[in-house]
Amino acid sequence: MKVCQGCGCENDDSAERCRRCGTKIEALEKSESQGDLKFDEPMPTSDKWRLWLGAWGLVAAATLVINPSSILVAPFFPIGLLVWLPHGEEKAIAGWMIGAWVIGWIFYGLLTTIMFKAKKSGVFFILFVIFFTLLILNIAGCQRLMQTASGIH
Repeated sequence: MKVCQGCGCENDDSAERCRRCGTKIEALEKSESQGDLKFDEPMPTSDKWRLWLGAWGLVAAATLVINPSSILVAPFFPIGLLVWLPHGEEKAIAGWMIGAWVIGWIFYGLLTTIMFKAKKSGVFFILFVIFFTLLILNIAGCQRLMQTASGIH
């Protein structure tokens, strides 16, 4: 499988031009084709999907391990980021009630779109690290928020 240097699209080994963007596909040196990741080279979309789905799979697994019942509030997941602001628990609870979590999902959607549009693997990985860090903070924030909410009578 040849990967286009222009857009990262996977092409057949016999392809001379990319099937998506038409860029001429140059033959890689033997040392380059052994799977060494080069940050200025394109990243196949399938690899991007694997990492993205893996990150969300880890989020689901961590959530189920930490507190299985928290999966019931999964639609509100992005609100966990608000906990890290000053007076975050109150802001997160208020945001939960007024539907601010929708903005969080839009944010995750935009970040995902930007990640997948990144042509170079280095740019993708920087964005992926930001994405994954936000997911981790969100898990911790949601747990903190659920503890706070459970104390409200």
